[in-house]
Amino acid sequence: MKSLTWAEQVAAASTGSIPHPVGAIPVVYPLLEALQVRQIINGLATTGADIDLGRVVEVLTLNRLLAPRPLNHVGEWVKQTVVATMFGLDESQLYDQRFGRALDDLQPILAEAWVELVSQALRQEKVDIEVLHWDTTSIYLEGEYEASDLAAYGHSSDKRSDHKQVKIGLDVTSRERIPLLYWLLSGNRADNTTPMPNLRRIATFLERPECAALTTRPLVVGDCKMITPGAVAAAHRYNLYYLGPWEADNTVKAVIGSVSQQEWLSSELDYRPHRHFPADSPFIPYRGVWRPFPVEYEGQVYHDRALVVWTAGKERLDADKRKHYLKKLLNRLAEIKKMLNTGRYIRREFTAHQIALAKRGNPAQGLVQTELTGTDRQLKLTFAIDRSALAQAQVLDGKYLLGTNASNLSATKTLTLFKAQDGVEKSNRTLKGPLLIRPIYLHSDQRIESLIFIILLALLIRALLQVRCQRADLSVSTDQLLAGFGSLAATELSFVDGSRFCQLGNLTPFQRQVLAALQVPSPSRYLTELQPDS
Repeated sequence: MKSLTWAEQVAAASTGSIPHPVGAIPVVYPLLEALQVRQIINGLATTGADIDLGRVVEVLTLNRLLAPRPLNHVGEWVKQTVVATMFGLDESQLYDQRFGRALDDLQPILAEAWVELVSQALRQEKVDIEVLHWDTTSIYLEGEYEASDLAAYGHSSDKRSDHKQVKIGLDVTSRERIPLLYWLLSGNRADNTTPMPNLRRIATFLERPECAALTTRPLVVGDCKMITPGAVAAAHRYNLYYLGPWEADNTVKAVIGSVSQQEWLSSELDYRPHRHFPADSPFIPYRGVWRPFPVEYEGQVYHDRALVVWTAGKERLDADKRKHYLKKLLNRLAEIKKMLNTGRYIRREFTAHQIALAKRGNPAQGLVQTELTGTDRQLKLTFAIDRSALAQAQVLDGKYLLGTNASNLSATKTLTLFKAQDGVEKSNRTLKGPLLIRPIYLHSDQRIESLIFIILLALLIRALLQVRCQRADLSVSTDQLLAGFGSLAATELSFVDGSRFCQLGNLTPFQRQVLAALQVPSPSRYLTELQPDS
């Protein structure tokens, strides 16, 4: 009789098999361990539950990183993957309210937990915080939230003005794009009211003992809503540098207009964008000229400076935008003129209102002179482009003003740092993309705050993973890495004697390369319950 092969013996003895996704756990969980997430959370809050709060935070963060789910589906995901096994969790422990109560328990310690985790990341990875980028974004909510202090209608970056929303303010490091500090804001909070409190938060963070060895005077970069006289005063008060574009009021326009053509010709900058330029549209260098720019706030004058920047791309955009809105306004005025003294346009009040509506919100309204004369039924409308105003607008094409109190920055460095502002914007896009922060269905402010903490922790892990990949000379993005581990799974075999055995699937060459480069433990580690010292 022919003897059975090993594989045939296993098949004969087994009663079934269940696949359990492993995914990117072998590359992301070591980062949660290195940050001591479980220990920090449990050191700040003790719940007495059969699953400690730190472990629940680990579970929710892994889910958000690998396969984002609403809270009521997280337990099902845990049971399907190796997470239940590696954490020694029983199915009866993974019900919906377990995770909801964990969010309630987490909320009182959020602020301290975050700064401890970030401080740990800064120390371990030696993150450079010399330059920070600040921005805000909105997250829309599902539901009414009548009793909420956070949920409110406001300007929506998601273009969902029909939904209540919350806002998140985020400080991201420039080089490694590590989320340093975040701030949950009410949905109707105006962006220009956030810079001063944000600078105070940065200064307070830097005063912590664990930050003593860090750079003590970072440069904070923001957009035009973040640069205000009050923010400038706060930057000086807290011994911080600032950088950002001033809104184009009359003072700013006068400074821009003061740069002569000769100055522009001799002010080419070395900055080069990373994008590719086609042969028929070659890159035209940026130009920049320094100007003194004193800023007054509450009787105090701060003698700072500003870089007047010109770019060919913005010049084209400004001209095209003006042409579009000018044409739109002139066409509407022509329509009104054609309908004069007919229908409702027989009335002067109605016609004047229509002219006002045509101008409202149109950036070109100051470039067209209009005159409505006559009485009802005898109206006359004349309009023409204001050539003087048009010429003044054209002088500003392609130009903007970057204000700063950092006297050591060159013109090229100033522009380069400002252009890196897209780092925080990319972090915001990650919140709304891979981490699926929106829409939020939770119906208490406490749970909203805690879930956003979990999502920001996942963003921190993603950023740290990218840092480690770069330092290991792995030319791969975080998204590519996570996708590359999507196929990794284990198979749980059940045998006739009641025993079980879990076997890891074959690793791909890419997975082997990443695991070796990052020097993380073998994926087989996660097929049995983790031990405290494993």
